[in-house]
Amino acid sequence: MSKLTAVLLPGIDGTGRMFGPLMDCLPDWITPQVINYPTQQVVDYAQLTTYVIDRLPNEQPFFIVAESFAGPLALKVSERQPAGLCAMVLVCTFVTNPRPWLSLLGRPLINDWILSFKPRRWMAKLFVTGFDISEEMLQRAFAIHELVSPTVLRHRLYDVFRVDVRNIYQATRTPVLHLYAKHDHLILKSSTRQLQQLRPDIRSVAVDGPHYLLQTKPQACVEEIVPFIKGVVPPAE
Repeated sequence: MSKLTAVLLPGIDGTGRMFGPLMDCLPDWITPQVINYPTQQVVDYAQLTTYVIDRLPNEQPFFIVAESFAGPLALKVSERQPAGLCAMVLVCTFVTNPRPWLSLLGRPLINDWILSFKPRRWMAKLFVTGFDISEEMLQRAFAIHELVSPTVLRHRLYDVFRVDVRNIYQATRTPVLHLYAKHDHLILKSSTRQLQQLRPDIRSVAVDGPHYLLQTKPQACVEEIVPFIKGVVPPAE
């Protein structure tokens, strides 16, 4: 295979500091490029789309790996048809609000004061990381939480409440692989079914793991990603 860049778009924290396990598993012909988001400046999905496009590889073939919050972002980027984009891998993500009741009840409860607190260990393990995560990775996740402004997190949650990229997902001609976690307690199964029903032609693969799929099951993810990319990217002449 010819050299290819994997543009990694992180979840709601936006730091990209949890991609280490995935990058360690990538073959040498894939070069990872993490695009992190501002941690102290409020930017919505539309602004982040421009932000990401401005940082994509220049006239080089690449594919996007987008986890959770970044799924709609990747789709918005693809809608702009940037030069060099050859595929997308959407991981544990959604095209509409994955927790609809939060948009009705959550706004008064989600404030900067609440978001400034470190999550309880059991809550983090149940909803995000899974119970098999190493202590080192768990502490790294907690440390990252402290790097991001609570105001930024709050506005990103509000963006999730409002998001609707169903039309983009249905219309995209960019090859897509969808990976979802069998034990995801953050993204509801209804969100996964929605992706599958909107585009039954897109390969949707269940991986045995928690929401933090790329962090806890990186090898299993790479074993799905590599053949997918080889199937959609022409081999070097």
